[in-house]
Amino acid sequence: MRQSRSSSGVGARRAGVVVLVWCAASLVLFLLPVTAAAQLNQTLHNDGWILAAAHTPGMHGSIWRTDLWVKAVSHGGAATLYFCEAGEDGSSAPGYALEFGEGLDTVYVEDVVDHFLDVGDEGWLGAIHYVSTSDVQVYARVYSISSDGSETYGQVIEGVPTADMTMAYNSPDYPGTVEDQWMFAMKHTADGRYRVNIGIVNPTPVASRFWASIFDATGNHPPGFSGAVEVQLPPYSMIQLSDPFAEVAGGEWSSYTARVEAEEPGSGAFGYASVVDNATNDAYFVRGVKIMRPDE
Repeated sequence: MRQSRSSSGVGARRAGVVVLVWCAASLVLFLLPVTAAAQLNQTLHNDGWILAAAHTPGMHGSIWRTDLWVKAVSHGGAATLYFCEAGEDGSSAPGYALEFGEGLDTVYVEDVVDHFLDVGDEGWLGAIHYVSTSDVQVYARVYSISSDGSETYGQVIEGVPTADMTMAYNSPDYPGTVEDQWMFAMKHTADGRYRVNIGIVNPTPVASRFWASIFDATGNHPPGFSGAVEVQLPPYSMIQLSDPFAEVAGGEWSSYTARVEAEEPGSGAFGYASVVDNATNDAYFVRGVKIMRPDE
């Protein structure tokens, strides 16, 4: 079983991931007069998540795969990946080590889910948790292969620090809805050209209820939307809701905002939107963010 962690996200059980540092981070530190602790979405981290990963058939004949890039700060060491399946208790999720040999600081794994889990035709959807002994960054490409294998379309998903997760609204220190996960830049069409899937990740050892909602520019629910979509998630798990707001505004909208929040104290949440062009299976990824100011 996993050992419990604080919201800082450094797991005692997981050590050994070594991944990516961008020199651009140094530029950000010079440009922004805030301390690292005040940053909301820190680029460099030592415990994080790829919020969605798949090796599975999808809608409209799509076949989804996930490639992974791991970049080490220094040569040597290892990266440990934990595969947390959608809807399952990931407390005992399998972990796999990536070794960095001498002179090697980048590892690329094609079709990473099948590479390690060997799921074959059975399919797998979930999230990947990784832990590092040094500051890291990870990237994945989740993409669809056409039925004849001649074309691919996909989305890039950046690894996010566990520390960036949203705390549950029943937590004593919960500062209000600015703490929640908010998703912008979504497009939905009444003719079915675009669909918007909503992902919810529980990166904690605490099972909880989660809600996904949608709002207009005034902060109210759109006409005809009766309330939040409620789901229950076990520890270290995720779910991707298939187009849960398809009927909002008759299906035609591009300026609404989605929100994900957790309930149980000690739990937390990440949210994302995956916007898919049904005609081509091309997709783009919208990471949920907090809307707190750095001084809050």
